[in-house]
Amino acid sequence: QPANIKLTRSRHIGVMFAVRAARPVRAASARALLLAAILARATGHGAGVWRDPHHYRSDSSLAGLRFVSESPPHELNIVGTDDGTSWWALKGRCSGLGMRNITIDFSPKGGPSDATGRWAPGETITWPDGNMWALLAAPTRAFLLDAADDHTGVFFDPHHFKVGTFRGMRFIAEDPPHVLKMVGSDDGTFWFLEGFCTGPKMTSIHFDFSPKGGPKELVGKWAPSPARTITWPDGNVWSKAVPELQASFAVRHGGGTVPSRARVEPSPTHASGSLPLSLPVLVASVAMLALAVAVRRVIGSSSRGAAEARQTQLAECENFGPP
Repeated sequence: QPANIKLTRSRHIGVMFAVRAARPVRAASARALLLAAILARATGHGAGVWRDPHHYRSDSSLAGLRFVSESPPHELNIVGTDDGTSWWALKGRCSGLGMRNITIDFSPKGGPSDATGRWAPGETITWPDGNMWALLAAPTRAFLLDAADDHTGVFFDPHHFKVGTFRGMRFIAEDPPHVLKMVGSDDGTFWFLEGFCTGPKMTSIHFDFSPKGGPKELVGKWAPSPARTITWPDGNVWSKAVPELQASFAVRHGGGTVPSRARVEPSPTHASGSLPLSLPVLVASVAMLALAVAVRRVIGSSSRGAAEARQTQLAECENFGPP
């Protein structure tokens, strides 16, 4: 009987220890998952600027870029280009644990209607055929000037533009004809708007800005080369060239805008292929890295503490006897 009592009490203590030891680990894991969810939600599930290696050419070309917005929640809208000049639009959705299953209807491009890739937040989207889209952290030289003389492509909104980020950029596709789709960013998160074009040579650009708190139908005026701008009723002018590049060109050439065939020579700060990161983006990146390291340390210390506690409890169990 005493031996049975000793064994029973030992098992009881072991079970209690296992429950107590698991608590800090579970708590740390929960905090890590919550942190990951917050960081992912800050930009949207699968949202961002992605590079498709099957179409990517170089940092001097827009070919192979995909611009993804989660708007509304769990619904994905994609604007992209395979050749850097013609633009298309697709729809998709996110699902599963952490919304990491990214499903896109590629049938308008001749692909499957429900291709599902796996999203690794902040890194990649991996597709069933092995193709892996990589997240683009900052604009490349190709974003300096979209040379296409058309109302689709990359535009810069000077009211929101920040050097070294995608803030203030608008990516417009006309797909199908006369139907416009736009993915853009004002603050680092990506939104989606729909519209259409009308008038002679399709120079009247209509967009529904109500999802952003704006008017239901705002009509801008597309001005082809040499301007290559969209001017809105409030006087805001979206340009196909980075505002700083426009100003620099005007100073060097006595006014005017960057011509469609102007060659963009990257400055030494652009030699790496990406525009310099702004200070807020750099600070945010460092903060995220520090937070990730802190979470890992918490989990590690919790695990070590649990192991030490378990050794102590086991030692007590071995010396435990009947009263």
